[in-house]
Amino acid sequence: MEEIVLVKRAIKGDREAFENLIDMYSDRLYREAYLKCKHEDDAKEIIHETIYKAYRSIGTLREPKYFKTWISRILINVSNDYISKVGMVDLQHAEEAFIKEAIIDDKIEIKIDLFNAIDELEDKYKDAIILRYIEDLKIEEVSKILDRPINTIKTHLRKAIRDMKNLLKEGYENE
Repeated sequence: MEEIVLVKRAIKGDREAFENLIDMYSDRLYREAYLKCKHEDDAKEIIHETIYKAYRSIGTLREPKYFKTWISRILINVSNDYISKVGMVDLQHAEEAFIKEAIIDDKIEIKIDLFNAIDELEDKYKDAIILRYIEDLKIEEVSKILDRPINTIKTHLRKAIRDMKNLLKEGYENE
């Protein structure tokens, strides 16, 4: 409930309310951006651009309850624009980040394989997988964020999972 009050205040021009909302969602936005570009600096650039665009257009948000959907859609569009302009980033940076995580998580090999498989997917499948399984959103929310019908999202998820299984199976057979 507090979130909706903050959103309403932000829509009316309350900068502090907007900053509080960004603080609430900063980790989530970073995860989404990082999974799209695989590089910390690029993810930060994407987040900065997303926040800038969101701040400039917060007054156009009609339904405060859809703030999360709205800002996720902005982030996805900014990510796709950024990647198409800059190109995909050197995977060495992603590998370095995974090595740092390996110290914390003993299942890092599984994570690397999964993230590599996600990275191989078409963007429409990648977006659906990230939002549904990494961000743990409901299919209805994913549908709203990506502005696609629910059945299309379900199809994208099925195809993405099938493609990932094939990629992972190939990877393990080649070892």
